[in-house]
Amino acid sequence: MAPSTMLRTRALRLAGTALTCAVTAVALAGCNSANTKNSSSSSAPAPSSKSPSSDPDQAAKDKVLAAYTNMREIQIKMADDGELHTEDLAKYAKGDAATDLKKSVLRNKAANIKFTGRPGMSPKVTGVDTKSKTATVTDCFDATNWKPVFKDSGKAVELAEQRLKYPVTSQAELEGDTWLITKITADRTQGC
Repeated sequence: MAPSTMLRTRALRLAGTALTCAVTAVALAGCNSANTKNSSSSSAPAPSSKSPSSDPDQAAKDKVLAAYTNMREIQIKMADDGELHTEDLAKYAKGDAATDLKKSVLRNKAANIKFTGRPGMSPKVTGVDTKSKTATVTDCFDATNWKPVFKDSGKAVELAEQRLKYPVTSQAELEGDTWLITKITADRTQGC
């Protein structure tokens, strides 16, 4: 190859490499640290678009909602594996709520039933009384994609006709600095 051709080929390769690097840099610049679990960026996080809440009960509402959500996550786990997870459940529920969830697991376990999928939920704390240390959570519980199946065969359990999306009202109490769900009331006569 002639020296001028080699020089031109080398220049074109360098230009191509530079272009590739530039495109990659632009693409990576569009990514932010919120999209990665471990970011080594030393830049400060972007300010939150959420303005501070003027609701004096917001911190309590956040804790109540966390207790409800965590209780439901443990319920989903119990329904899947048929184990009670009593210690985990006790961190978020007590009284009738904990008892009812455990009874449901034991009934399903005795019938060789487990649940697959996940229910849909949209809980909201609709009331907090910090003086009486009580709170109310309302939820539109959607069991459409949370299916009971027989453990051995994986076949769907035939259920009587029933509403799969319905309102649920839960009560919570503050014990020390921990909110616990104490009662869960589902209303399958209503839709949501």
